[in-house]
Amino acid sequence: MSERRRQIEAESRKAEDHVARWLKLRGWRILAQRFKTPEGEVDIIARKKDVIAFVEVKQRDRISKTEDILTASNISRVMEAAEIWVERNFETLGTEFEIRFDLAVIEGRLTSFSRVHYTANAFTGF
Repeated sequence: MSERRRQIEAESRKAEDHVARWLKLRGWRILAQRFKTPEGEVDIIARKKDVIAFVEVKQRDRISKTEDILTASNISRVMEAAEIWVERNFETLGTEFEIRFDLAVIEGRLTSFSRVHYTANAFTGF
């Protein structure tokens, strides 16, 4: 792996950790982070009451429209991984839950005070 790729991975992990802390402060329980399969990956899987959110985390220099941030390929990979995660964890989830796909965007350089721009139901699946 190149040095540049390592830096990008490290920054992505920091952004995901920042969003996970942000979600916890708002009452969400983090069920998984960086869930990866050959078919795709999900940055954060969180639950609050009967909602399970599959959260895609992005960091951008400038906030733009959701459709400019998420590509069809990106959405497909998140949805594939989410389906696998639900299948693997179905028995422990209970019978009553709603699934949604959310987007968390951090604008600019990440600091401990970075604002999270959060969009619930940023895209649909299942």
